[in-house]
Amino acid sequence: MAGNIKNIENEFISLKDRLDDFPLGKNYINKYEEFKDKFKDEIHPEIKTRILEIEKEGYYNDHGIDHINMVIERATRLLNNLNITFIRDEEGFYLSPYELFILLMAIQLHDAGHLIATRSEHAEKGKELLAKFDSGRSLSTAERMHIGNIAKAHGGKKDPIGALPLQENISHQKIRPQFLAAILRLADELAEDKSRASNFLLNIGAITPTSEIFHRYSAALESITISGGELKLDFYIQDEFLLKMFPIKTKSGIIDKYLLDEIYDRTFKTFTEALYCSRFLPEKARITIVKVNIHILKSKNDDVIKNIYYELKETGYPFISDQDIYDLCESLKENELKINGEFIKNFIEQLSDYESIRS
Repeated sequence: MAGNIKNIENEFISLKDRLDDFPLGKNYINKYEEFKDKFKDEIHPEIKTRILEIEKEGYYNDHGIDHINMVIERATRLLNNLNITFIRDEEGFYLSPYELFILLMAIQLHDAGHLIATRSEHAEKGKELLAKFDSGRSLSTAERMHIGNIAKAHGGKKDPIGALPLQENISHQKIRPQFLAAILRLADELAEDKSRASNFLLNIGAITPTSEIFHRYSAALESITISGGELKLDFYIQDEFLLKMFPIKTKSGIIDKYLLDEIYDRTFKTFTEALYCSRFLPEKARITIVKVNIHILKSKNDDVIKNIYYELKETGYPFISDQDIYDLCESLKENELKINGEFIKNFIEQLSDYESIRS
């Protein structure tokens, strides 16, 4: 029956007695489990090793099996907003078991391109890797093409989802590449929270300096909630991490940045990704508002010293490419001053009971 699914992967594996729902009655559950095991043993660990090499230049976070599981969990949440069902003619939004196979395969594949490409090119290279990886030709040519294209669309800004077909027929079944790609891309964007940070390495000071801010961002993200077209993000940050700037490697060289400004930039990116992916999703699954609550705590006793709250949503004519977060959120201004990283640093240092954390 339609209703909340705990985990779409577990739900898919439970369909072993419904092989007639798959092309030619073939056992696609076994196909998926075989590919999943290969990725788990041969691909995802190597991705983690590759990430550690890149980490020296500054990188985000883990892209191994834990990340894959988190993307599956976030995709489950997004699909639950549609009252998803895998039974045809049942009330709810129907997703065929075969489409679920295509989606799960694309999730497993989406970061594999890191093995043979740079971060900026990895989305495009996953498709090439799948063609080499499926040496036994367990998948058809059409299946490899569509899985690869859906995985590829999780990155890039040249409308990669819009370049996919709305609907295709493969193996005598309908699939919706744009819809599946939008779920994957948005789930990947939302696959972030404190569990993705390297907390032990942060605590012992062993994170590469140009990567630390990305792990601090993850460590601060306590909760993500998706409901009724709204995404809610709750951050909890101790004041000591808002007083200093962190180095970041960019194309033009190393720059310094406050953690608060990184949160603004990342949540603004999440908002724009949500708007983009929502073009290709049914209304019930669209995210049109991102609500952010930042709790700033004293390091010595975890008392709240300030809350910053803002909402990201479209206003006026729908064109935001020339706007920044301060244009969309008036709550991020105080007496015409932007409440940015420098503002909060000065605010903390001016508190009457402030004692220098760095002394």
